[in-house]
Amino acid sequence: MMKRKGITIVSGLALLTLTACGEVTSEDGMSVEDILNQSISAMEDLDSYSITMDMAQVMNIGEEEGVDLDSSGEISVTMDPMAMIQKSTVNMGELGMGDEEELEYISYFTEEDGFYVEDPMMGNWLKLPDSLMEDMVAMSDAQMSPEKQLEPFKDYISDLSMETTDDTYVITLAGDGIDMNELMDQMGGMGLEGMDPMVSEMMGELDIESLNYEFVIDRETFYQLESTIDMKMSVDFMGESMTTEQTVHMVMTDFNSIEAIEIPQEVLENAEEMSEEDMMGGGF
Repeated sequence: MMKRKGITIVSGLALLTLTACGEVTSEDGMSVEDILNQSISAMEDLDSYSITMDMAQVMNIGEEEGVDLDSSGEISVTMDPMAMIQKSTVNMGELGMGDEEELEYISYFTEEDGFYVEDPMMGNWLKLPDSLMEDMVAMSDAQMSPEKQLEPFKDYISDLSMETTDDTYVITLAGDGIDMNELMDQMGGMGLEGMDPMVSEMMGELDIESLNYEFVIDRETFYQLESTIDMKMSVDFMGESMTTEQTVHMVMTDFNSIEAIEIPQEVLENAEEMSEEDMMGGGF
């Protein structure tokens, strides 16, 4: 974990094959489950990687006109020890104040030092509370471990479709007929575990109305190369129905080539520590 960039597949190269029992297989005879297992194993062995992510979303509250909110990010991750640096850009659109419509900031995370975020408005650094570190590590592990994003799809083999190109497998899950809230919870994308009970209660009422999830796997390495998620969800927010439609596109590169990530000394020395009260009270 944005503008959608379509995954182009040359129709002459794509092939969809169904066995007599209805199981989806590739042109080289591998089933969807075989490919998922191979990819999960390959991604588990990764030491590091990068993600480029773009998201485009429209939020509607009640009868009010929808508000666009786009963002993008470049993320570098090492797995052991877990560490991350993320460069984010958020286009506030109609929510922006004056000329500050686009905000840019950097985030750092290491298991040893914690989570540090640049304040995009003031330019100073903030350190998130150490009391939340265990929860952050658990959430980050779920969200930044690609193999854990693939694992739940094994429960929906019969709902998956697949195309084969010269270099990739393209697997798609459409949300019709499945428990989409359960799927998202399995993927760790909800991040409900360990959250403040009031926040968890509100997010727990989130309803995933539609979902289309497409991911691309390299045929040689079985690395997950990219994914595209189209989702519509709604939640009751302060007595109003809030509906969000979003498209997320992620591209993964730099497999096993990221150097050790360290938080700059000036950030460690100058960051202002936040309390849980600061976060719950809108201090961040």
